[in-house]
Amino acid sequence: MGVLGRLPAEHSVTIPLLLAVGAALIAVAVYDLLQRKHAILRNFPIIGHFRYLLEAIGPELRQYIVTDNNEERPFSRDQRRWVYASSKRQNNYFGFGSSNELESSPNYLIVKHSAFPIASPHHGDSNFDPEHALPAASGDPADEPRRSGPARSSTCRA
Repeated sequence: MGVLGRLPAEHSVTIPLLLAVGAALIAVAVYDLLQRKHAILRNFPIIGHFRYLLEAIGPELRQYIVTDNNEERPFSRDQRRWVYASSKRQNNYFGFGSSNELESSPNYLIVKHSAFPIASPHHGDSNFDPEHALPAASGDPADEPRRSGPARSSTCRA
């Protein structure tokens, strides 16, 4: 008999299973070291896969944890996601919309649609002020703000 003697029957399944798992881990480590696509997997074989796993299930975990996409410093999770996608030459366009509280933030301009807007005062009304400037979007920075006087077409020159 050998040094270990005869193994019990329950070890006859355990040892081949451990050898198979060990061989699989060695194969993954060799692949990680030879691949060129992901630097994290190349520098941290096997353990680097946990980073990608946690990144994939992160949104589900953050539902139950206090931090959200904007609380991380120096860059938010959304900014970091955009940089990662851009650096890999992948699609860096993300859905239109925001998870930010825009209405309670002081530096956001909110434009709300109104089906029945308040009538703007016209020349001759008591509350008409010809010097009151209305903000207007323009492609030319040299344009002055539009005055609240009579409306003119952009093709009409006076």
